[in-house]
Amino acid sequence: MSNCTRPALLDSRFAVWGGATVVLFVATVAVGFVWLPSAQPGTAGLWDAICRAVGLPGGSSARVVVPPGVPSSTVAWTPATRELLTRGDATRGAASATACNNCHGANGISADAAIPNLAGHSVAAIYKQLEDFKSNRRNAMVMAVFVAPLSQQQMLDLAAHYAALPNPLAAGGAKADVADAAAKALAEFGAPLRGIASCAACHGPLGQTPGAPGLQGQQRAYLEQQLQAFKSGSRRNDISEQMRAVARQLSDEEIARLAAYYSGLAQ
Repeated sequence: MSNCTRPALLDSRFAVWGGATVVLFVATVAVGFVWLPSAQPGTAGLWDAICRAVGLPGGSSARVVVPPGVPSSTVAWTPATRELLTRGDATRGAASATACNNCHGANGISADAAIPNLAGHSVAAIYKQLEDFKSNRRNAMVMAVFVAPLSQQQMLDLAAHYAALPNPLAAGGAKADVADAAAKALAEFGAPLRGIASCAACHGPLGQTPGAPGLQGQQRAYLEQQLQAFKSGSRRNDISEQMRAVARQLSDEEIARLAAYYSGLAQ
């Protein structure tokens, strides 16, 4: 028999090495995920610190707070702005859109019902939303990470890129089994006795018009979420408060039916 003996599993060296490894791991997590992120200005609490460490905005950015008297958007539809919108380069925008494709789809059509389609939207509509995310006029729970480093020219290029993409969902008309009569009436005529303007007044008779966000074929869950956000006041980047004024008068059922109506217009 061999005189060699196996080291005991409880050898003090193993205990020391194991303990040192655990201590080092805990210290690394504390420094990398808590202390360093929390040392950045604007971090509020442990959750914000952890979110920053993994590249996401924390809970403090969940709601836009616009002080009284401050415009709800930094975009003004002046002749200078309209001239600015002609300066985007769709080719450069396509190169910049690689990070956007993960959520919005390589062709601008999202596979997630809660994430909007961007293909075929007007340059003005896309550029305004990017600017509002960047200036924190619109809730930026996820978008803040991607928009914060963009220059004005990059936002113009992205807007030009998505505006140039064909939108297959805006090519057809409403199907008979989708065209909810009550939702269609709200969309086309509103409800004047309740102070509800028609959606068509701003978004066009089929939910598609230059300058306004397109509704035709848009993701159903996204539309419903945004109407609810306008209704609650958590989304406030409608310049003249027109969306908030309308959404406040809508019932939850009407919001759901309008979202279903517009998402089904071109299916």
